[in-house]
Amino acid sequence: MVKDTLHRWLTENVADTRAADGPKGRVYAAPFARVWDELLAQIARQPGWKLAHKDEVLGMVTVRCRSFLFRFVDDLTLWVALDENALTRVEARSVSRVGRGDLGANHRRIRRLFLSLDRALGLECRLRERRDRARRGPRDASGATA
Repeated sequence: MVKDTLHRWLTENVADTRAADGPKGRVYAAPFARVWDELLAQIARQPGWKLAHKDEVLGMVTVRCRSFLFRFVDDLTLWVALDENALTRVEARSVSRVGRGDLGANHRRIRRLFLSLDRALGLECRLRERRDRARRGPRDASGATA
């Protein structure tokens, strides 16, 4: 397990909640608008993060994240949507622009954002999912799954 994680940190520069080994996405029993607004507020509070694009109709946010120490810029894309049960789902993908491995920075970025979102919305709003659920396929430019 540790060896696999270390190998992944040295050879991968992306973290995606839709990937089997990626961080877990979030599902909230809260209205879309509340989750959307709190997500934007959490992004605004992060040092070194700059909102690049937001589209409430598509439920997509793009953020440029600058690392503290080396000042590398990474791209974070978030999708907020209602699922088939009218619950608000948040998925994320963080990608380093430079380098082959990110030392786990993208995974930690997503996990920390989701933890702060959990606290802001209240843990009672977060619904836990089984990890073995069927993952969605890649999204196209509009945010729709393929």
